[in-house]
Amino acid sequence: MSANIEQKARKAVETLDLPQDLFLGLPNLSLTGDRELYIMNHRGILNYEKESVTILAKNMQIQVRGRNLVIAAYSKDEIIIKGYIHSVEIN
Repeated sequence: MSANIEQKARKAVETLDLPQDLFLGLPNLSLTGDRELYIMNHRGILNYEKESVTILAKNMQIQVRGRNLVIAAYSKDEIIIKGYIHSVEIN
């Protein structure tokens, strides 16, 4: 999508108060305590280790750090990461 079209789409979504994750393809993250992270609208796994998981999303990377991290579920649209989550960073 060109930058101009994407900018117009963002403005329309904001004006109409529509969910940005659905209409713009942005990731939706849900953290349950420090034990489970649910990510919807991802584009794949870039790195997977016991203490660090990096997920690719639209125009960003999601870095999860912790202990004993495991990918408990994975599909084309959703990822569930379990373990002792210390931080979630978006770059």
